[in-house]
Amino acid sequence: MTWWLFFIFFYSISVLLFHIYIRYFSAQRHNFNSKYFPVIIEPWYFPFLGPILSMLDMETSLKRWCTKYGHNFTLFLFGKYYTVITKSADLKKYYHSTEETLSMSRAAFLLLGSSYPESQYIVEYDVVQYLHSILNSNHLSKMISNTEMVMRDYFNNKNGQFWNENGDEVVIDLFDFMYRLIIRINSINFISSNIYTNDVDEVIEIFTRLNVEKDILSPIIERMKKYFGLKTKKDFAWKQWILLLMPEIQRALQMIENNIEPNDFDIIYENVKYVKEQMEKRGETFTPRLVAYFAYMSIVPAQLNTYTTAAYLILEWIHHQHDEIGQQMKNEIDHLSQCDQLTIDDLNSMEYIQACIYEVIRMHTDFLLSLRHAGEDILLSQEKFIPTGNFVVTPITGAQHLYTNPFDFQPERHLKPREEMKVDPYRALPFGRGRHSCVGERYAKMQIKILFLRLTKLCKLELMPQSNNYKTTINRKQFDGLSRPTKPVWIKISKRIL
Repeated sequence: MTWWLFFIFFYSISVLLFHIYIRYFSAQRHNFNSKYFPVIIEPWYFPFLGPILSMLDMETSLKRWCTKYGHNFTLFLFGKYYTVITKSADLKKYYHSTEETLSMSRAAFLLLGSSYPESQYIVEYDVVQYLHSILNSNHLSKMISNTEMVMRDYFNNKNGQFWNENGDEVVIDLFDFMYRLIIRINSINFISSNIYTNDVDEVIEIFTRLNVEKDILSPIIERMKKYFGLKTKKDFAWKQWILLLMPEIQRALQMIENNIEPNDFDIIYENVKYVKEQMEKRGETFTPRLVAYFAYMSIVPAQLNTYTTAAYLILEWIHHQHDEIGQQMKNEIDHLSQCDQLTIDDLNSMEYIQACIYEVIRMHTDFLLSLRHAGEDILLSQEKFIPTGNFVVTPITGAQHLYTNPFDFQPERHLKPREEMKVDPYRALPFGRGRHSCVGERYAKMQIKILFLRLTKLCKLELMPQSNNYKTTINRKQFDGLSRPTKPVWIKISKRIL
């Protein structure tokens, strides 16, 4: 008993001394240069988790830190410096800086590289440039057609695959259902029709095993596994992914060698052609692994938050379908539901549904960071600099102070004459702005709109009684993406008789 008391006493004194050292003495050492923003150094270890726990309640923490340190400040976490920017003038400069000045690729590699397969390609090759090249208007039009085709195949009122597999009425976990449905669509839009037709279930299985969202939260663990050469389920899934793509890659290489142009939209062909050109410019030998990486990184952003947004949009539809909000949504559904082939203009005309999408993102973005890496000293307001090598963070939260009745679902706040998000356009950023805006914004909105339009017309959707309190289970303290319920949200989906 005496031994345990001594241990507890010794441990408590050690933690207290370490706390004093980290919080006060170390902070003084890091704040010696007045041209930089003040550095907040708080213990991140147990039992004083400091900024880590603070960031789980980002709205409250930002108010506290801004009151004490000003609009901009730096956090010192895990041996790295994160300069947080919240001042509008500096946010504007952030979103209009070049990739060389503030690099997303470099930030992803340094912070999360060990969580991604083939992580060396994050910096060596510009994924953003590739995504820009494939998400042009012509390709987007074909992607709309592909998405429509997938929805017809899956939910055809007579013999759709979903009904054949589940019957005319089934209870589903809405968020898991949306995740799998969006991978199904992305398999044809970012890989090939052959993969979609023959291997879509394997694609879903592979992406479920890779599970990027969990890896993002454990970069240290993943780095340790890689350091010790430990193989994980993710490594085997990545190998399976490359093998799955090999026949399509070889087909595209054969077409390029024989100067054969595709007759129709062929994303894997364009992927292979782009990779081949990029590697030849560098004098490097072509590798299918880079093609697999580009295909993988095309799909990941397209599903990471899209499925969550789509699921919440369905829940808001169920909740509001008998009131004025639901009527406005129904008006747009009825107006376009008879279109045999939707166009970009059709989808752009869905202004109210788009406002609902923005409102879903606003209400459920409790902690999401736009993260870059400073390639040089960057001058901001008040003659203060961001030092070279710092991570630069812009917290994307609900920005509740900008909105009237911020906890109410009000799509009108994003429409004229209200447009409340324009009060501070660089603080409310559903898809970013300027040079650092979301490359896949048009694709994500297109995909969500088609999903919503076709699902609500072809299916009857009801929230099950056991999930009536799903809002109380929403995890508002997480590190990635939109907040999601911690428990399944059960929905009964039934075939509509048309």
